[in-house]
Amino acid sequence: MVGTMMQQKYVYLFELDSVRDSDEEIIAGQHAIYDEIVRKGNVVVLTYNQLVDSRAFFSLMTDEAYYRNILKLFEQGCICISQFGDIRTVAQYILSTVDANKRFIYSALPLMFTQKRLIALVQRSLMYSDLSEILEYLDGGRRSDAEVEDLFLEVEQDETGHVKRIVSGGSGENIAAHRKILENLYSFLSIILRLSMLHHVYIAPRKASELAPFRFHHLMQCILQLSLPIPYWGEVRSILQELPAFQTGQNGRSRYYRDLYRQFHAVAADDLTETLRQAYPLAEAVVDLCYNYVCEISICNTSKHYNVEELRALDSPKPTFAADFTRRLQDLWADGDQVEKRFLRTETNRFISFDKKKQLPDFSEAVRVADYTSRQPHEESETVPRYEYAEAEQQRVHRQAIFSSIGQKLLFSLICLLVACGVKFAFQDMKLLLDHFMNVGAAVFSIVETICFLLFTEWISHALSARCSLFVPLSKALGSMYTLLRDGWHALWMPRAVSVAAQETDVVEARSQGAPIDFVKPRELRDYQAYRNRHADLFAPSAEVPVADTDDRVVMRELVRSMEIYHQKYGMIYQSRYNTFLVDPIARPDGTYYAFERVLPTAGNGVVIVAWKAGKFILLKQYRHALRAEQYCFPRGYAEPGATPVENIRRELAEELHATLAQKTQSLGFLEPDSGLTSRRIEVFLAELDDYQANIGHEGILEVREVSPEELESMIEDGTVSDGYTIGALELWRLKTTGNLDEV
Repeated sequence: MVGTMMQQKYVYLFELDSVRDSDEEIIAGQHAIYDEIVRKGNVVVLTYNQLVDSRAFFSLMTDEAYYRNILKLFEQGCICISQFGDIRTVAQYILSTVDANKRFIYSALPLMFTQKRLIALVQRSLMYSDLSEILEYLDGGRRSDAEVEDLFLEVEQDETGHVKRIVSGGSGENIAAHRKILENLYSFLSIILRLSMLHHVYIAPRKASELAPFRFHHLMQCILQLSLPIPYWGEVRSILQELPAFQTGQNGRSRYYRDLYRQFHAVAADDLTETLRQAYPLAEAVVDLCYNYVCEISICNTSKHYNVEELRALDSPKPTFAADFTRRLQDLWADGDQVEKRFLRTETNRFISFDKKKQLPDFSEAVRVADYTSRQPHEESETVPRYEYAEAEQQRVHRQAIFSSIGQKLLFSLICLLVACGVKFAFQDMKLLLDHFMNVGAAVFSIVETICFLLFTEWISHALSARCSLFVPLSKALGSMYTLLRDGWHALWMPRAVSVAAQETDVVEARSQGAPIDFVKPRELRDYQAYRNRHADLFAPSAEVPVADTDDRVVMRELVRSMEIYHQKYGMIYQSRYNTFLVDPIARPDGTYYAFERVLPTAGNGVVIVAWKAGKFILLKQYRHALRAEQYCFPRGYAEPGATPVENIRRELAEELHATLAQKTQSLGFLEPDSGLTSRRIEVFLAELDDYQANIGHEGILEVREVSPEELESMIEDGTVSDGYTIGALELWRLKTTGNLDEV
């Protein structure tokens, strides 16, 4: 166990969360990285979100020295990235985050899902590893101000996908700010692409089975059970417990953000007491911390300040977690004057560059310290030490390693200088011999001697360094000695850590198991899995047509292989507000799979309306796009999200006929029009109209016609009416009314 304590710990830094984006918080976060690497000898592990959604990293990557040093720290293994789910690299993470189907929220990155063209540019740049297009928009590029403004266009949509408005990218005074964003975006995406090629910096994601007990909603329940000595804590708990996201067991931080923002701004100004004004931002701080804990626990073998096992069950005591949570919440909430600026904000593309670079630590020193110490991975022991355990001893060993390496480098630098001194003495003897014969050339010889001495010594030292890597050339030895002495002095005065006395059983947790990502899941299959989890009833088990279990990694690997070799499509191929097009993988008895297509209603099944007035049916003559032809039919329409059948009927009648109902509608039954292709199950309603007015031109309506039941039957017989919905609805009407019009 003692040997394990000497190993570097994997450390997750709460200070690097995206919501901590003020200048002071950025400085604190950067110093935290420096201290863990230089002073404590630990490895900082970033989540994808910490790296991507960061004002600090987005701002600082334009600084060449910072860019170079941070990249070097990744290469040296001082900073790592934890994979999550099935996302292999940080470039893949950004591509999955800015997917067109997701309404992502970045807290710190000046990028919004409403900026469709800018998102498309980011996607192309990462997908093809080509940043040249972004260069065209920078100062001196070939893109005009109007094109830059158009790139930042915002398209606002409602929940159904309808465009509400298009917001211009800004007036002329915003062009410089937008070009600055693009300049930072270029440098930022550049390091993202380079990090995506450093396979050794990624830590395999923790197995899903291990993470299952520690989802966001579960941890939020654990937090809200705590009794904390924090002002407004009771109000905070009430606010969070009443959120729809909490009530429905949601696990996404963004859902809690939206609910909090909506609920806070729904409170009337007169009712917004000082208590609520403080409690709501504090509630958002709790959401942020809950997300931090989820991220930290998701990382394999991270050293923590608390016992994770306390969080496994809701009813277990949580002393170490309560202490750690209280400390972090008070730290996050310390800057009371900045509360309104930091919390309850909507997303923005406003970018404020970080200009206090002189207050940041010198990461070139961190690079040198990493060269002095060997970056060894965690030993494969049964346990992972808590952060505080044997910290003083770990720091002593770290300092010792620095001194040892510096001493070794100084030793060989001194040897190189001794060789140089020997050469110098040889030249000096030659000079004395020459002085006996030629006093006139002594001054010239002295100059030539110095030049030859330096060149010859550099040649010898180069030859030695080529045969032994411990030797360094004279020029490098002279240049590095001052740096080595200075680094040794800094290491001597590193602050000593205070060791925490604790029993070994109290400070260790079981080593978690990683799940290496051995294939890249296509977007279609990823969306298909999410859809399947939301609509399990649409994937009922069947012995005749068994849908493959896409949660099985072996099955998923075979499907991906099939897609790559045979270009077969599986998954959710397309989704609009009306239809969802799926290609299901169906398992054959021999273990192979074949594709089976189906179209599902996105919002609901829709309705067919047997419109009736004064003993006659009302038919519409419409131009049907799918047929590219005209057709007589009963009114019908898609369902709207969340609407009841009666609401859909009233909407369709109002849109197509400006009609009012004479009495309540009557359900006549259901039609399943094409069970070989779609699961759509349309409900047929009889609706007696009081009055109506044809809305010619709406959705291709060419004519409105009243026909008797006998006339409708004749139109069906001669082929004038061929619409399956209308024919089926007429038969349901006949069966329900038994042909007796008096029953209608």
